[in-house]
Amino acid sequence: MNRMFKFLSRIIWSNLARKFYISILALIVFFSLMNWVVMPWYVNHGGTVTVPDLNGMQISEAKQMLDTLDLQYEFGGTKPSKLAPNTVLSQNPESGSVVKHGRRIYLILSGQEEKVTVPDLRGHSQREAQFMLERAGFRLGSVTSDSSSEYPQNVVISQSVPANTMVPSGSAVSIVVSAGAISAGEISVPDLVGRPLSEAQRIILNSNLVLGKITFQPSSKLVPNTVLEQYPRAQEIVPKGSHIDLFVSSVANQNKGPEN
Repeated sequence: MNRMFKFLSRIIWSNLARKFYISILALIVFFSLMNWVVMPWYVNHGGTVTVPDLNGMQISEAKQMLDTLDLQYEFGGTKPSKLAPNTVLSQNPESGSVVKHGRRIYLILSGQEEKVTVPDLRGHSQREAQFMLERAGFRLGSVTSDSSSEYPQNVVISQSVPANTMVPSGSAVSIVVSAGAISAGEISVPDLVGRPLSEAQRIILNSNLVLGKITFQPSSKLVPNTVLEQYPRAQEIVPKGSHIDLFVSSVANQNKGPEN
């Protein structure tokens, strides 16, 4: 046991071991100096500044603020956005970061909205048209119907934005679907909503239809005698001579009884 202890002692306190210990100690001292002395001195040399929040600013405003704080602007590219062109979308370093004076701040700016090609929806069913629009980055707008001898029922006849047009992604595209062919004794109901009552009456009579029941509803948003709704609805196929019922706006207090 004593021999083993003496052998280990000679190894531990040998010249080679002492050099190793000194090297380890030197490394510890070096990293301590770098971490607690050199780096703080480097960061604070010449002063520091807190990076401001530039998001949403126009580039001219952002540059002015950076100049005031002795920071430099660096162009970091553009991204499609609905915001006005040259609006700051993101920054690096982020706002709140503490940096040295003269540090470059990279800014991503808004560019033109991304435009996408509108697909050709004619000849497709309403369901297929909606799927095609969503896949291309659009959304389905209003859906109306109209008679057609060329297209079968529920097939798209036309679209509000022509096919192959480049428009901003996310735009709404409305469609008109076929209500089928009209026989000799039928007619497509005209769209009367939003028209004055007198004009709606004239259109109904000229369309070989009959004015049906008129129901007045108080409205503070539309002028009196404006058609609010109709039944049957626009573009429905009905027999000639059918009655068209109208819901018409009136003044807000028209239906109130007399005050006592």
